[in-house]
Amino acid sequence: MSNGLSNMRKLERGRAEFAYECVRQAIEKVFKGEDKKERRKEYRSYARKIPTMILTNGLGQALAFLKAKAGSDEEESEAEKGKSEVYRLLYKQITDYMKSETTLRISMPPQKEDLVEWVISCDSVEYRYITQEILAFLTWLSRFAEGMIEK
Repeated sequence: MSNGLSNMRKLERGRAEFAYECVRQAIEKVFKGEDKKERRKEYRSYARKIPTMILTNGLGQALAFLKAKAGSDEEESEAEKGKSEVYRLLYKQITDYMKSETTLRISMPPQKEDLVEWVISCDSVEYRYITQEILAFLTWLSRFAEGMIEK
């Protein structure tokens, strides 16, 4: 019983550490400086909204939406390019998390490149595990974004 509890603590600690590093990296490296303040706010906002999107529309559709919004910078206004950059970062961070050793139950195979492609190719049991894992990670990510990024 205590071994199972310690595994859960290890898993939660790993999720928290990974999410903290993602938010820290977004603040200190990607969206650094006063001119990127709006991007940090968007990151915070989107990190909070993605779990609801997943619960409402399903993981596959939510990830497809993120990927579409991340899109390409061609023919976009500066404001749209900035939003695309935020979506691209969040999509990359979720992908990196699923490829990391932090996930115990299921992780993205190293030979797979695209998260959406992998998710939609999984069977229903794997799909549920992936959904649970991503939601648990996003819970930590949104908490840290909320606490570390000013309104």
